[in-house]
Amino acid sequence: MQVVPNKSKETQPKNGFDEQAKLQAKSLLDEIDRKQQSMYQNTETKCKTEYIKFGSDRERKVLFFTGIPDKKDVPAKDYETGLEIPGKYVTRYYFDCYDITTTRNPDNISGSPARWERGTRDARTILNFLSKGVSILEIVRNGPPGSMATTYQINPPLD
Repeated sequence: MQVVPNKSKETQPKNGFDEQAKLQAKSLLDEIDRKQQSMYQNTETKCKTEYIKFGSDRERKVLFFTGIPDKKDVPAKDYETGLEIPGKYVTRYYFDCYDITTTRNPDNISGSPARWERGTRDARTILNFLSKGVSILEIVRNGPPGSMATTYQINPPLD
């Protein structure tokens, strides 16, 4: 199933998603559950766009998600060497979003959204919120730069 994100700002509700977007997010969430143990084929090429990056431990960002993510199957890479592992693929999810950490106001955004690339574990959490209509999430990185054990705490903002 190929999902194409809706990038038109006029068609997006200001504080959430329409029912179709919620159902598509739920569908992707269900697909993750079904295919957790499956291997994937590489079908897409790399994107040329700006990405959201977390660089330090305890770094906190508030992201406004604008649509349904892209899903791509890419060759798995060895973490230490950066070399591809032959015959092994992983699924990556690309979320279009704005960093609204300083403004906390999705009504005053401009320009193109950036992308946040995540694996299945974090995508599952994000898709769960998107399927419930939550479009603003606070993300906290837990792990120093270069750590293989880095995790992300993903929740709706408290304020």
